[in-house]
Amino acid sequence: MNKGRSFLAVFTVAAVLAAGGAASGAENSLTAGKVDVYPRGALLSIEMEAEPLMQIELPLTLDPGNMTVTAGEGVTVQGYDIVEAARPGWVPPALASLADELDKARSRVDMLRARASALEQARKHLGEAVPENLKGSELEAFVDTAVKKRESVELKAAETEILLEKAMKEHDLLRSEYESQFPGDPDRVLLLSLETEGKGKINLEAWTREAYWRPSYRMGLNSSTGEVTVKLAADVSQKSGITWNGEILLHTVRPKGGINIPEMRPLVVDFLEISPAPKAMRGAMEEMAASVMMDEAVPQEPLMEEGLTDVTLKARGIVNGFGKKEMLELGKFSEKSEVSLVAIPEFSSEAWTVSTVKSLGRSILPGEARLSVDGKETGVTNIPRRSMGQELQIPFGTTPLVTSRREEMLPEKGSSWIIRGKHQRGYVITVSNGLREKVTLKVMDRIPVPARDNIKLQDLVVSPEPAEKIEKGLVTWNVELEKGQSSEISVKYTVTYPADKELMFR
Repeated sequence: MNKGRSFLAVFTVAAVLAAGGAASGAENSLTAGKVDVYPRGALLSIEMEAEPLMQIELPLTLDPGNMTVTAGEGVTVQGYDIVEAARPGWVPPALASLADELDKARSRVDMLRARASALEQARKHLGEAVPENLKGSELEAFVDTAVKKRESVELKAAETEILLEKAMKEHDLLRSEYESQFPGDPDRVLLLSLETEGKGKINLEAWTREAYWRPSYRMGLNSSTGEVTVKLAADVSQKSGITWNGEILLHTVRPKGGINIPEMRPLVVDFLEISPAPKAMRGAMEEMAASVMMDEAVPQEPLMEEGLTDVTLKARGIVNGFGKKEMLELGKFSEKSEVSLVAIPEFSSEAWTVSTVKSLGRSILPGEARLSVDGKETGVTNIPRRSMGQELQIPFGTTPLVTSRREEMLPEKGSSWIIRGKHQRGYVITVSNGLREKVTLKVMDRIPVPARDNIKLQDLVVSPEPAEKIEKGLVTWNVELEKGQSSEISVKYTVTYPADKELMFR
């Protein structure tokens, strides 16, 4: 793709060298001093001293269609071209040090192989026949010397063999590492050719898709005060082949790709044909449980700018260009929360320790969070996106000494409570406090909600009365338990339905 005035047809490396410009090899010092990183991709800004004629080799991970060169004060860019060129053995800037290690390892292997070959030749010479003109003491002295020399050569050969084997393993490991980290095609490059006038700096901006970032949190709960301390960091990885060193702006928008407003379609409600299925209760309760269940498993305030369509976080640091993950610290803040114990016996026998921030003091980006309570690690969870002022609920782990269990009631008559056209159920929830202090436990359960007019919920008896009834049949109780105390909640209901149908709880 041509930019400005094309002159590559008459432009040669020899001309560059004659003019004293930046030639092949100078690009190994290239670093991006400013980078805008997006969820997938990054815009690199590389500043260089201007020379009359310049030729820069760049990795194929950069997009030539999204590459521009601008001139600083005192410099004029006369023209520049970007083409793809063959460069066997080319080393990208970010891998220059590893390439040097690989070359040293290869040289050591070559040296040890040469030594092993020389020692093998020495062994052959020592194994040749004894000269015929030697007799008596001369022959004896020759044999003694030959034996000692042979022993010395054999010892050196054995040592060399061990060293060679070790050196070959080190070389193979380095080569494997180098190949896995290499960005793009190892034998081809993007060749950027420039012609400038004046003295000063030029700036190259280039887009790469080989980069991503995501927020990462460490959240610690003080169970006594309810304070949640949050350390925010950015998990950044890039394989552009060019090291970043300087200001890094982390964006939440995706600049590359189409933007479409969703089409509003009619909302249609219809009957659902229900086929026979196991009578397992799922659905809304799982959503509720997901909000409190978690996966097992700090400098100044964060510099954040919130725009109409983008949130930008500012950081400084070094991110190597060969795919290694880096963590950039972005800041530390705290939020006040209410700590509660939540029991959902349908899903777990242990209660969860849940921290609820009623009104966030800042926006929260979605990301993974490592959790701790009073300085002790408890696990990992995923934090959803929340705006300033919204509520955020964080599960900080289970509390094994506060338990709940649900047991089905035995039928009072007959062998089954299930009759065709009628489903009767009853169970008892038992909650227990094994802690040394009094607790208030929020117990959550669900009552069936009929999806059709010909399905009826009857004879509902709940004791004690729930403290809160939420839509979709979700109910909660606030149970106060002294240390060592247990309490019971009972639920009974009957579901009637057409006898020729099968019920499915979902």
